[in-house]
Amino acid sequence: MRIPGRRTSWPAYAAIGWAAVYTLLGLYWWAGGAWFPFGTGDPRAADDGALLAGATAPVLGPVTVALGLAGVAAGWAMSRRVRRPRPVLLVFGWTLAALLAVVLPESRAIKYLPPLGFIAFFRPPDPPTLNFLVLLVGGLVWAAATLGYARATRGACAACGHGPGRRHGAGAPGAWAVRWGRPVTYLAIAAPWVYAASRIGWAFGVPIGVPAEFLDTINANNPGHGTMIMELVLAGLAIGGSILTVGLIRPWGEIFPRWIPWLAGRRVPPAFPVGCAGLVSVGVTAFGLSMSRGLPEFFAGGMVVDGYQMNPLWALPPLAFLVWGPALALAALAYDARHPARCWDPAHAAGPRGLVLKTRANP
Repeated sequence: MRIPGRRTSWPAYAAIGWAAVYTLLGLYWWAGGAWFPFGTGDPRAADDGALLAGATAPVLGPVTVALGLAGVAAGWAMSRRVRRPRPVLLVFGWTLAALLAVVLPESRAIKYLPPLGFIAFFRPPDPPTLNFLVLLVGGLVWAAATLGYARATRGACAACGHGPGRRHGAGAPGAWAVRWGRPVTYLAIAAPWVYAASRIGWAFGVPIGVPAEFLDTINANNPGHGTMIMELVLAGLAIGGSILTVGLIRPWGEIFPRWIPWLAGRRVPPAFPVGCAGLVSVGVTAFGLSMSRGLPEFFAGGMVVDGYQMNPLWALPPLAFLVWGPALALAALAYDARHPARCWDPAHAAGPRGLVLKTRANP
């Protein structure tokens, strides 16, 4: 049995296309083709791609082919809305999405996402970094495909998640959004300040988590006020993210404030804050994972980094990122539950008849 709704199947088709392309690339690399972007083919792997630093084309090529073929099969099943292997498809889809969007990109690809992306694109990404960005986009595509499939196979609209008897925007938000939405949003507001505090301290010569000699080296490499400007900009981005997160629980996150020209008094499209917060949460979580991978080695090695004796406060920013990212994602989901967007699937927006399930008794 399958569930109709071809208008909302485009993420599954996009996932199929993405998997097919990487299947062909895996075959090409396996056969000895050039431009292998991982491990031995990545000149910056030791610093910014440590997770795959030892990867070689003869090993990773067949793995890429296997995952690609599995992705094509899973994407096809999702596009057809088949029910029988639903748990397997959901586990595969969400695992692949997390692997591509959060685990593999590492720190250098995350720098090209908001908010750092506005600065990073002054230096175009090299081919391996561009490949990691493509992997990240693929992860987002697989997340969309898996979410649409999960919704459709439980009898809900793949576009907005509402059930057959409800139009878009109908009904009360889930109990979890009311109970946990505000506390988790407070957590997402507070977490960036841990990182911001360390950067502000460094900007004004306070060695938070580091010895004074470490700051002296940074200042020597950035003459004048270079260090102060750099650290304050980074701190400002984190603080700005914290302030914008407040909008998820304040009226100005629902209605544009008066000081915004042409938009004052208009309703904020729910997809705008949810989409922005969701994308930032992916980048923040991936960045936190990338930085925290070295923490066990950091503590096991006596907290020595590049010959400098650090203290435990050095580990707080990576841990704060690991809290910030998931908390921001949950805050965005709670906002979305409280402010459902208009369904973009015409079949559902027209009424519940567009969600009739096709069964053997109802062909």
